[in-house]
Amino acid sequence: MNFTTKSRYAVNALADLEFLSLDSTPVALKDIANRQGIDLAYLEQLFRKLRVAGLVESIRGRNGGYIFAIKPKNISIKDIMHAVEENLDSTNCAGTATCHAGKRCNSHQLWDDLNNVVDSFLRDISIAELAESHKQPHIKLMEIQ
Repeated sequence: MNFTTKSRYAVNALADLEFLSLDSTPVALKDIANRQGIDLAYLEQLFRKLRVAGLVESIRGRNGGYIFAIKPKNISIKDIMHAVEENLDSTNCAGTATCHAGKRCNSHQLWDDLNNVVDSFLRDISIAELAESHKQPHIKLMEIQ
């Protein structure tokens, strides 16, 4: 499992898109890039992937920019990470159980269980929730115990 800047930037940028968009008004990438401190060319690459994944749409023209292709409440953090090609698998075998010389390694189940926990956690948080509750933690201490 490897969380890269691609995921962090994409999640933050879409949270900003949700924050900046008013009544489906397109948001210019330069505005998000400035607010987030992200290189515009890099952000354009990420938004191309998000557009191909069907999460955002680009609007051309003078007042163009990006809008959500589907409601932000229906876009999970996992969807975003998957769109920017983030590898969320913590096993060495991509879940095939051929970790050690074609056989299942001793710790395979541990890593597979971790995959399931992370997958469920990221699937349960929408970009709308993230934009709304940026001041509240997503993991409550009671949930960890």
